[in-house]
Amino acid sequence: MRNFLAAFAFLFTATALHASCEGPDTFLSLPEETRTALRAEAAQVPYHQGIMWQVEKNGVASILVGTLHVSHPTHDRTLNALRALEFEPEQVLLELTTPAQTAFQSHLIENPGVYLIESGDSLIDLLGDTHWATVSAQLQQRGIPPFLAARYQPWFLGLTLAMPPCAMAEIAAGKKGLDHLIEQETTGKADMGSLDSTQGLLEVLASDSLEEQLRQLRWSLELDLMADTGNEMPAMMAMYAAEDIQLIWELGQHTTLSRAKDDATIMELAALLAEVEAQLIERRNLQWVERLIPELAETPSLVAVGALHLPGEAGLLRLLENAGYKVTRLQRP
Repeated sequence: MRNFLAAFAFLFTATALHASCEGPDTFLSLPEETRTALRAEAAQVPYHQGIMWQVEKNGVASILVGTLHVSHPTHDRTLNALRALEFEPEQVLLELTTPAQTAFQSHLIENPGVYLIESGDSLIDLLGDTHWATVSAQLQQRGIPPFLAARYQPWFLGLTLAMPPCAMAEIAAGKKGLDHLIEQETTGKADMGSLDSTQGLLEVLASDSLEEQLRQLRWSLELDLMADTGNEMPAMMAMYAAEDIQLIWELGQHTTLSRAKDDATIMELAALLAEVEAQLIERRNLQWVERLIPELAETPSLVAVGALHLPGEAGLLRLLENAGYKVTRLQRP
């Protein structure tokens, strides 16, 4: 289940959506005691609020920004706040630059066995009529003909379905997330670099066997994990605007666990969510910080990564603090 959930979390950890995902704020519809408990859980996490930070060591200052990978109404506000700092970085580091994303896509095209079921039965037969009908309905909501996805490996299907239908028009229109707006604005003014690599991402997303991926997919369908993936987005969008970053994760966990129908399933889901957090967020943070700790002490940098990589004991801010960096929150006007 880890890799299939990771495919969903890969977008979730860095993504909330534009106002095309309008609707009621589901967080506000929760019982007051539940909202209070989730806020209390979030508040226990270091650096649980804030998306703009300065880190400084040896007299060298850099800026960290928690991003969303798709369009959002607050991006202009954040860009204006960065401009007002009159900070001129010598390098800009993203999870994946546009050339690196293109390289990732090219790797898949050149190595179709990484993401496609190249021989034998397709998902239509492997899942059976009931499960395939559920998958087909989800694909059609996103404007994707089901037959095109019938040979997707489940991890890649997970990436496809992780983006709610309400976001597809934004993507098709070419609207950019904050990371690539920053890239667009700073290209030619600073060196550009990626913190992730194609191989590193595939180790997280695509390392399970096809048989294990299928087991995970069937289980997720039985729990209805793919249903209504856009329903939480208005709440998460509001939390990002309010810079309540850790609360986004707490709500996501609460929503996922609420689909379980018995204690055993709750325990299994909780363990799997913890593993996804460890592998997709914390593991990558530790990999990234091996580069960031020495470089930020010498090179003024702008680092733009998914917002959920900032909070926590294993978040980038605490890891840099433990390495001797002074960490200061920056306010957006």
